[in-house]
Formats: sequence, C-alpha cells, structure tokens
Amino acid sequence: MSEIENDNEEKAKPDDLYQTAEQYYSMVKAHRRRKRAARFREMNPLAWYFDEFPAQDMYKSPLSNQRSTRQEVRYHWLRQRTGWIFWSQLKTTTAVRFAAFGGLISAFYQAAPGMHGEAGDAGAPFRWLLLAGLTYLIAVLWYEIWCPLLLKQALSSKPGLLENQSSVWLRTLVEDELRRWWSKRNWWPHPDLLDEQKSEDRTAIAIMSGYGVPAFAGFDAYACAHIERALCEYRNLRNVTMWRRGDRSSDMEEFSPQYIYEGSRPLMRRLTISSLNEYDIQDNPNSKVGDLVVGWYRCPINISSHLESRSTVNIRHEAEGLDHLFADHAGAIAFAQTIAVWQNTMHPIRRFILMILYLMSGIFFVWFVILQLQIILPKMF
Repeated sequence: MSEIENDNEEKAKPDDLYQTAEQYYSMVKAHRRRKRAARFREMNPLAWYFDEFPAQDMYKSPLSNQRSTRQEVRYHWLRQRTGWIFWSQLKTTTAVRFAAFGGLISAFYQAAPGMHGEAGDAGAPFRWLLLAGLTYLIAVLWYEIWCPLLLKQALSSKPGLLENQSSVWLRTLVEDELRRWWSKRNWWPHPDLLDEQKSEDRTAIAIMSGYGVPAFAGFDAYACAHIERALCEYRNLRNVTMWRRGDRSSDMEEFSPQYIYEGSRPLMRRLTISSLNEYDIQDNPNSKVGDLVVGWYRCPINISSHLESRSTVNIRHEAEGLDHLFADHAGAIAFAQTIAVWQNTMHPIRRFILMILYLMSGIFFVWFVILQLQIILPKMF
C-alpha cells in the first residue's frame, strides 16, 4: 500500500507543478496587460481625450512610462482645448444674436425672389449663412443641455449667477460630483494569500464560500487625493484652519494633502469633516473653537450585492460634515468653484459633438464669405 501511495503522490506532483506554473503564467500575462494598459493611458492622445477625470498629477507613473516634457505639453494642451471651459468661450450673447439675425436676413432674402435680380444664384451664399447660424444655435443649445450643471453655472457670463444660488443647491451639485468619484470594487483573492488571523480575511473567506462576491465601496486612493487637494484649496481661499485626525481620536496634526498607494487589496475610505468645540481643544492647545477636522475611515469588506451602487448611494453618509464647508455663502461658492473644475473633461462624446457643431458653423460661415467675395470682387475691378 505504501508503494501505491508513493506512486500516487509522485503522479500528483507534476500536476501541482503544472497548475502552479499555469497560475504563474496567467499572473505574468495579467501584469503585462496592466502595464500595456497603463502605458496606453499615459502615452496615447485618444486615452487623454476619453479620460473623464482630472489629471492625476500627484501619482507619477514608473519612469519608463512617464511622458516627456513635449508629451506633457501636448497632454495639457489637448485636455484644455477639448474641455467644456474652452468651448464655453464661443457661447456669447453677441454671437447668438448675430447668428439669429443672420439667419433672419438669409430667410428673408430667400423668401423674396424679386430681390435676387437677374442673377438668380446671387442668393445661394445666404443659404450657407443660414446653415452657419442654424448650426451655431444648435451648438449653443447642445452646450446648455449637456454641459455639467455645476461647471456651467460657474462659467456663466451672467454676473452674480453663482452668487445668487442657494448654499443648499450648491452643496447638492457638489455631492453629485462626489458621487461620480465614489465606486464599488469587487475583490476575489486567492485563498492561499489570505491570513486567517485577520478578521477581514476571515470575512472574505466566509463570503467566498458561497455567500457572494467580496467587495469594498467608498472613495479610492485617487478620489481621496483629489478631495484632499480640494480641501486644501478651500482652506487657502477661506483662511480656515484645518486639522487631520490621527489614529487615536484625540491625536490631531495640521492638515496637508497626503497621497497613499493601494496594496494587494482595494483601499476604499469614507470622509468625515467635523468642527472643534470647547471640549475638543482641551487636548490641543494650538487649536481653537470652529477649526475643521478631516478624517478618513476605511470601509469594511462586505458582500457585493449588499452594497450600494453609484446610482443609489447617499453621499451624505459617505462624506459626512460637508455642511461645515457650506455654513456661509462665501465658503459654499469657494468650494463649489473648486469642485466645478473637475467636470471640465466629462462626457467626451458630447464634447466631440459640440466641437463638430462649432466647427461646422465656422466652415459654413467661411464658405459664405468666400462666395460673397466671388460675387463682389469682379464687380469692383
């Protein structure tokens, strides 16, 4: 019996080695795939355009994937020239009136054949003027419908439009933008990589045993870094003192943006912002009543089907204490304007359609001018 068992063990070893090698090969393939995807996002202009989130300047890629100085200039040039902010400059009240007035002139001229005289084709250029005005008005309408609402109000040419909005409305728009940064990420690790001494790993093993898919939900490392940068800008604009809560509830340090990296598992966190009272400042002599305290708390693992989705999440539970930033109207405007810039590269397909409409309007108008010159110049000489 012992010889038979030894033979079975020897036969099983090659299978184990083959499986281990196959798993290792799949891991290498996945790693190379991630490297190619990261290089594509870093170097390809198409990826630059379709990236809907702001530039991750605080996280540098490995040296082999970093853009050169010339590529960095092209990256920021493309992002700025194709964003909502740049194309919003073409939407002016004067241009809208000119397009409408030019369209009326063209329509009136086309409706009065007697004004054409003997040259029946003299009215043909005005058709292009009509098309130019029509496509421009469609582009303006497209911008008004699809431009992110918070950014559109921040860019409005009407004086005092953002200042006239209520703090509650601005906070709602900011929460909706933060919802875009909130995410849920499934995590299915290999059981051999888990430590049963840790409660989180034991929970993951229990979930994978048949209850569902383990997942984390909250703000990831990139979202946390951008939120902290926005809080830092708010602090500088409003001259507000901010503190960061340490590992213990009584420990606090001066707030400054920090950037963290994820390990082998998702690191999702939730935000809390609180205000110091007389009891809190007893252990912190450098602080004063009214200072703001920023804290991040790691989100626990849970079953994916039991977690909220991006469409159903309540950001007030994931980012508690935003009311402190909107306590006064000036603070609400400052933080809303900071967050509004994040929406500059949203909706790449809609931005592409907007650019096409503006370019078509410009081409039609230029062709109208050329045709008019072809009619006028021979009569002048």
